[in-house]
Amino acid sequence: MTAIDWDTMWNTRDQLVEELKNRGLLPERSLYIRREDGGVFALAVRADAPRVLSFDWNGASCRYRVLENPHIALSEYDVQPGGFGGMFGLGEKGAHGWMLRVLDGTSLVWETPVLPGMTAVADLLFREDRFLNGRRKKGTVPHWQLCPEDEQRCEEIIAVWERLLAGVNAR
Repeated sequence: MTAIDWDTMWNTRDQLVEELKNRGLLPERSLYIRREDGGVFALAVRADAPRVLSFDWNGASCRYRVLENPHIALSEYDVQPGGFGGMFGLGEKGAHGWMLRVLDGTSLVWETPVLPGMTAVADLLFREDRFLNGRRKKGTVPHWQLCPEDEQRCEEIIAVWERLLAGVNAR
C-alpha cells in the first residue's frame, strides 16, 4: 500500500491557488468530477472574463489550461456487470450514465465517465469551494468535499455547465 503524502497534496493546492490569484484567474464557479483513479477533472469560470479553465488534478500535481472555445459533449456510457468496478463495489451491478467530453473547439481536452450514484460530481461557487479556499486538514485531501450524486442531480449539473459554456462562447 502506498503512503499518501497529504502535505504535498496541500502544497500543490496552495501553489495553484497562489498562481491563479497572481494571474487574475481565480474562478467564481467550478465543476469538479472525481475520476476512477482518484484524480479530479475540473472546469472553472469567472463572470467578468470570457475565460474557462480546465484542471487535471492528480494527487501531488495539478495542471491547468485556459480554453478558448469550450463545450461539453455527452454520449451514453454503460459499465457491464461483473468484478469490482467502482467505489464501494457498486460497479459489480453495472451502471448506466454518460461519457462526458470537454472539448476546446474540436480538440479533446479530457473525458471521463459520469455514473450516477458512483461518480463524485460537484458544482461549487467559490465561497462553497473547499478545494480552492478550504483550510488544511490532516488526513484529508483537498477535494474531499466531492461525493456521488444521483441521476437527477448529475443531469442538472451537466445542464447548468452546458448553458454556462454556451454563454461564455457567445461573448
